[in-house]
Amino acid sequence: MLTCTIAGYSQYVWNIEAEKKNEIHRRDSTTWDQKLFEIDLNNFREQNIPGGVFPVPRYNPTGEKSFIGLGYDGNFKGVMINNKRFLYNCFYATKNKFNASFIGDKQQDVFFTIAISTDFIDPKGFSHLRSSIYSRNHPNYLAKGYYKTKNNTIDFNAFITGDRNAYAILNERIFNLAIGKMILIVPQQDGSLRSMQIEIPLLSIEKTKDYVEQILKENNEVINFYSCAKCI
Repeated sequence: MLTCTIAGYSQYVWNIEAEKKNEIHRRDSTTWDQKLFEIDLNNFREQNIPGGVFPVPRYNPTGEKSFIGLGYDGNFKGVMINNKRFLYNCFYATKNKFNASFIGDKQQDVFFTIAISTDFIDPKGFSHLRSSIYSRNHPNYLAKGYYKTKNNTIDFNAFITGDRNAYAILNERIFNLAIGKMILIVPQQDGSLRSMQIEIPLLSIEKTKDYVEQILKENNEVINFYSCAKCI
């Protein structure tokens, strides 16, 4: 159960009863955000998005500051560290009444970070990666995308729920983000993958980016992990 009380953010409880109520709202057209639904339908029709779209309840049934926004940031062109090229991405929810009591004075709740060593960058078309973050399950948030190396594709999905459970799935492998919000993927020359889960502190998005690069540059355990003879 999540109970959130902080200055400027009124109390709200996210528990099984709230989830049941939310499920009812998803079936009740009087609670839907019709503007968002039309936007999603138009995108589905115009961009040929596979899978269809669901209507969603209005984001602020509990008042202001229930939802502020989502985002991601990182290095998408490739950064050279210790003779290896890395890409990374950090996904976050902006401070709202669901996460405020957990993130203190931070303005972003960075819930998932992925980094990968790579041998492929497409500087013009950026076909080597894709990143998206979705609020349509508010107060549960979904990050998804992929990275491409010369001979492999790493698909990822990650989510955090309103009661602070967070998981990621990378190429069908499940990661519990409670033991580390950062996942480092090191592709191998034989086409297999290696993963390392890393605990990182709760920081602003800018400081998280700095921290990721610092870990890749200076942490000996991490350096040894991505420096094997058969590592890309």
